Amino acid sequence: MTHSLDAVAGRVYRRGEPGYEQARTDAVWNARTPARYPAVIVAAATEEDVVTAVNYAREQGLPVSVRSGGHSWYGIQLREGALLIDLSFMNKMDIDPHRRTAAVESGVVGTDLHHAVRAHGLFFPVGHGPDVGVAGFLLGGGYGWNSRQYGPACFSILAVDVVTATGERLHCDEDQHRDFLWAARGGGHGQFAVVTRFHLRLREQPGAILRSTQVYPARRAGEVARWMMTLGPSLDQRVEFVAMVTRPPLPGYPEAAMTVSATAFADSELEGRRLLAGFERSPLAGQELLHVRCDQTNLDELGAEVDRETPKGLRYVCDNIWTHAAAGQITPLIQQAADTMPNPECQVFWYFWGRDHTPPHAAWSSQAPWYYAVYGIGPDPDLDAAHDAWVARSIRAAAPLSSGTQFADADLAGRFDAPLQAAALAEMTRLRARHDPAGVFCGYPGGEGRP
Repeated sequence: MTHSLDAVAGRVYRRGEPGYEQARTDAVWNARTPARYPAVIVAAATEEDVVTAVNYAREQGLPVSVRSGGHSWYGIQLREGALLIDLSFMNKMDIDPHRRTAAVESGVVGTDLHHAVRAHGLFFPVGHGPDVGVAGFLLGGGYGWNSRQYGPACFSILAVDVVTATGERLHCDEDQHRDFLWAARGGGHGQFAVVTRFHLRLREQPGAILRSTQVYPARRAGEVARWMMTLGPSLDQRVEFVAMVTRPPLPGYPEAAMTVSATAFADSELEGRRLLAGFERSPLAGQELLHVRCDQTNLDELGAEVDRETPKGLRYVCDNIWTHAAAGQITPLIQQAADTMPNPECQVFWYFWGRDHTPPHAAWSSQAPWYYAVYGIGPDPDLDAAHDAWVARSIRAAAPLSSGTQFADADLAGRFDAPLQAAALAEMTRLRARHDPAGVFCGYPGGEGRP
């Protein structure tokens, strides 16, 4: 049987035709759109559109890539000569408050899921950026709000609906078609099917969310990071602990600064204040530019702050490592990166993950107590080369301390640094060979784990 894209209920854009270039650039959140051009873009409206697109691509010999929210910094979804399936228009949700579950199509973004479940007094650890798509976030592991307590959000995937390389629709859970569920729980870009819907476990909404923030001059970045490494292991799992060197929330302040915050997801305001008490006893007290103590907040306000720090429309390049490094090894590198930032909008990011989380039946595997990332950010294309060089230099200096990388902030084509542990990556390769022997789906960029 020969398949045609004429039956697609959504939109089809072929290279060189009207609307194609807009669809291509719209598929990437980063203003640095890669110079890679799919042969065809299918903006799917239904799961049947996905089936049609996969069958057509297989018959035409076109590799298939997939876009949901488009928030990949490197636009990995844009593959030269491929058929790109754009799932962003498939955004239906079905919330079951009694079972505390949600069935979520792959085009849903985090803020919409949060609002939908909050209406029922429920919670899901969505991504920090409010416009981050749920699908890419989950497939990459899912380091979201309160994930230190619940583990990566991919642990909350109960089942997935997929379209396979042969165009078959499957519901995959712990009892049937488990390979696809395993891969969807943190296997990143190496999927061997299109995930069209996620079935998620929901949690009870926290009684109170409190945040404390301290801002220090950027020259103190290494000292602050060292203090964090002392304090972090003593913090409750319900406290998110992060620091960032970038332009701070200080009107009129022209330079970068080190903003460090602790966010508690508590049962009550009183408990939240108790959880943040250790953070308030900073050894750097008196040197801060700003100190905001135990403010009540919510995910909308927290997301707005993320939007302020990483607004859409700018040009981004980034890289990262997980690390078990000692303070004396890593904090000088953090200070060095802060001292050499090309412009104040760039970021040096330092995040406490803490104890290892034991994965369920899941591909997700790479983790370490600390996460270090650098982001070259700005509106000016003339700064791209300086940003590229600074990011590469900063991560190259830290690479000997790496315990792997995180899918969301990595250019796997340029530097494939263990986004999965070796056993999980080998299993992903084996399952791809089993379920997609013809290589219909693009898989990881850079060659690792590809057929």
